[in-house]
Amino acid sequence: MDMKLKPNFFEPIAVEMTANVKKDKIKVFIFIADQFHENYQRWMTDVVELEPLDGIPLKKGSRVRQVRLENDEPVTSIFEVKEFERYDLLCFEGIDMPYKQVYRIESAGSSDTNVTFRFELLEVELFMRPFVKLLRSAISEGVETTIFTLASLLELESDNT
Repeated sequence: MDMKLKPNFFEPIAVEMTANVKKDKIKVFIFIADQFHENYQRWMTDVVELEPLDGIPLKKGSRVRQVRLENDEPVTSIFEVKEFERYDLLCFEGIDMPYKQVYRIESAGSSDTNVTFRFELLEVELFMRPFVKLLRSAISEGVETTIFTLASLLELESDNT
């Protein structure tokens, strides 16, 4: 039996999902990006600690330290904002861990907004390659939970944001 491996062992695993919310695009962006330090832990419920390393507000180049609980164990990582396009896009990448998160905000009518959340695991180590299907499944579940939670929070937010 011949075993064939893809030549690129570092091909990322990417999953994205979009939710429509009954909220103005500008208010959605303010909630996600401008109020990131207040709200991120509300939709990323595994994050138990968040520390801005370059002050507030968030902007391109900002670094943030987070502590997540993974199987009841704290996992610390630092990420950096790579893209910050006012009212359209927030993207950050792990500095010490190979991941990327993208939040894309697009108008979908006069008072509706489509929010797309994309998570990418940028590298999969060789010993984990046999488990790519399981990783993709776990990432898909996490993306689905995240976008559902985020959309729910946005819908519940008062219009004072």
